[in-house]
Amino acid sequence: MVTRLNIPDEFRYTFKRLINLVPYKQRNDRHTQKIVLLYLKLGGEKLARQYIEVLKSDLRENKDRTETLEKSNHAGNLLPDPNSSEDEDSEDED
Repeated sequence: MVTRLNIPDEFRYTFKRLINLVPYKQRNDRHTQKIVLLYLKLGGEKLARQYIEVLKSDLRENKDRTETLEKSNHAGNLLPDPNSSEDEDSEDED
């Protein structure tokens, strides 16, 4: 069931402007929209912008972490496994 977010008229323009600052993948996320609206109502545009900056920094950190893991996995695949030896393979065949 899709519930429509009820945005008061006094916040509608500011909310639309702020939601365009949210990273693209999270713009349509209902939870993110609710939090932006809540911060807008409780603390104003400044607090909502701070939340959006936190979203952006989390996204950057996750992206950096993922890239680092991918690089380390790729580098690990290029190096021989120190725990394995060719002798183990020949024992399995016997």
